[in-house]
Amino acid sequence: MTGSNSFKHGTPGHLIGRDSDLRQIRDLLGLGAGGGALLLSGDAGVGKTAVLDALAEAAHAQGTRVLRAAGVQCEANYSYSGLNQVLYPFHDALGELKAPFRSALHVALGFESGSPPERLILSNAVLLLLRTVAARTPLLLIVDDLPWIDRASAAVLGFVARRTTGIRVSLLAASRSGSRSLYHGGAPTEYRLQPLDKESAAHLVSTRFPDLAAGARRRLLALAHGNPLALLELPSALPMARGPALDEVPAVLPLSRCLETVFGSRVTALPQPSQRLLLVAALEGTGDLGVLQAASRQANDGYGLDDLVPAERDQLVHIDEEVRRLRFRHPLIRSAVVGNSTSSERRAVHAALAQVLVDQPERRARHLGEATVEPDESVAALLEHAARITLRRGDAAGSMQTLIRSADLTPPGPDRSRRLAEAAYVGAESTGALPSAQRLLDEARHAAPDQKSCLHSAAATAFLILNGDGDIDTAHRLLVCAIETGTHAYDAQDKALVDALGTLALICFFGARHDLWQPYYQALERLKPEAPLILSALGKTFSDPARAEAAASEELDELVAELADVTDPVQITRTGTAALYLDRLGDVREAAWRVVRMGRDGGPARRYLSGLIDLCLDDYLTGMWDEAAQLADEGVQLCETHGLQRLRLVLPVHPGHRGCRPRGGGRGGGDSRTDHPLGRAQRSVLRRAPWPSRRGRGSSGTR
Repeated sequence: MTGSNSFKHGTPGHLIGRDSDLRQIRDLLGLGAGGGALLLSGDAGVGKTAVLDALAEAAHAQGTRVLRAAGVQCEANYSYSGLNQVLYPFHDALGELKAPFRSALHVALGFESGSPPERLILSNAVLLLLRTVAARTPLLLIVDDLPWIDRASAAVLGFVARRTTGIRVSLLAASRSGSRSLYHGGAPTEYRLQPLDKESAAHLVSTRFPDLAAGARRRLLALAHGNPLALLELPSALPMARGPALDEVPAVLPLSRCLETVFGSRVTALPQPSQRLLLVAALEGTGDLGVLQAASRQANDGYGLDDLVPAERDQLVHIDEEVRRLRFRHPLIRSAVVGNSTSSERRAVHAALAQVLVDQPERRARHLGEATVEPDESVAALLEHAARITLRRGDAAGSMQTLIRSADLTPPGPDRSRRLAEAAYVGAESTGALPSAQRLLDEARHAAPDQKSCLHSAAATAFLILNGDGDIDTAHRLLVCAIETGTHAYDAQDKALVDALGTLALICFFGARHDLWQPYYQALERLKPEAPLILSALGKTFSDPARAEAAASEELDELVAELADVTDPVQITRTGTAALYLDRLGDVREAAWRVVRMGRDGGPARRYLSGLIDLCLDDYLTGMWDEAAQLADEGVQLCETHGLQRLRLVLPVHPGHRGCRPRGGGRGGGDSRTDHPLGRAQRSVLRRAPWPSRRGRGSSGTR
């Protein structure tokens, strides 16, 4: 199935064998009424795109405005590229929003430059924009190939999906069965699209291919098993009444390979200029006709937008005139285009795209990275810069992958080792990808075996040791040595140094010995021009709160006052750590929830865990034991998923003990036993601390 009329017959918009499916989906979506959200799943080629097309056509006919977007594999790391597809037609309507929301959307969608918007503000901005537009005309948002939508857009769309009811906005997303949705934890109701029944499959084949030989028809129906894509595409490889022998088609050919082969032949049948232009579209990702035209001129290889005509006529692609974008009729067509190209052709296209996207440094750097085969420090440096931008936006996984590519293109030596080590640090400290972090550290050491351990390498290694055998003294010695022998000149603006000191504070906490903190204090005194506020506060409130002076509370006041505008989960959770022993976790509660919501939407796992611990501890200390137990269970599952077993010990509630209540009738009510696992876990954390605690105060030392 490669288009909106892939298995239609009879009246316009009618799909063979899908009447019941369409009726149920319309009801679940609340089309034209209150609105709703639905995830349409099914096997590859089962007809999801055809169903989306039919629903879009019917909704449009009934006066509903339809907007569409599609996930693209090569765009999956570009933050908000999917959101740009959906909201681009509403550019003029952005002016109706209040300034903070308008600014957040302008930056996220690439219309303006500025600091990355906070996820919750952006999500609310999108919701308000859709509600404003839907007040005039009901909306249907369709997102195809959901797993390839970038994480940032998927998170925002997940936020919207959970709030569509009653605002005349319907959100319909499609995903291949078994694919992991980027916001799977909060996904909407799922509707599984089944293959066509035998009668409908036979009707479809007879209607579309009346000249197909009888034996070929039987073979086709047996091989396709009701899959509409196979039923519609495989006949080109099967004999008609006067064609070649049917036995030439292998009977046991796997369906996926068969479909890839059929699509490949359709692509290679196009004129060479058309194939080259489709390759540009496949690698560019968004289908922006302006970019495709500019890249075609840049490549200067004898093709242009006019060469789309054969592909359009063969229904391989469709041009959305409203938003001026090219869309492939099916993802397998895109795969076939790329699969039938040579590596040199792909590199040439990436190079042309890099020359066109000069005003988009992240995308430009990534295309340059794909176009480059030999070590090139200038390209590696651009990728490193792009990785930092990505990390500031909260996309730790994308930053890690970009740093790896940067290291791949770095000439052998210390810089390559340093970039691999930074990727390892991001993996260990933020994403929770511990096995990948270890592998990257090994590669970093191999890249510069005679080089002293850099700060990010030492910090990542210390974290892995902490989460492994828990050898605190070894982790401490390694990190202190790297800090004291580094070339950073104790520059307070050196990110690697700040990260290393933050990790050192964590190691010192777990060691629970006063002597371990001495190198930390000494390093803070040497920082120029002065120690960052968060490190200074940690040195007072987290290491020795019983002796902290009034200045420590003042520093914490300043940190807490900034939280409303902070989007960096690292700063938020480190502030929570500083607030813990001054009994100020309530002051960071709202910010901690932002971190948790970000984690649930696919954000950094380690920071997600830190936010959960802050909330658990605050709930424990204020008697909200039911919520504490629920959040702790969530944290335990997160630890198990990412292998963060050592940090699991810090969670203040033992899994499986819901419904427990504190003594004395706290907000949770009821009684508790002094030997309850919650209390035992809390006391276990307290015994690690080198000072007396008040109110049974525990630790959130996973920052």
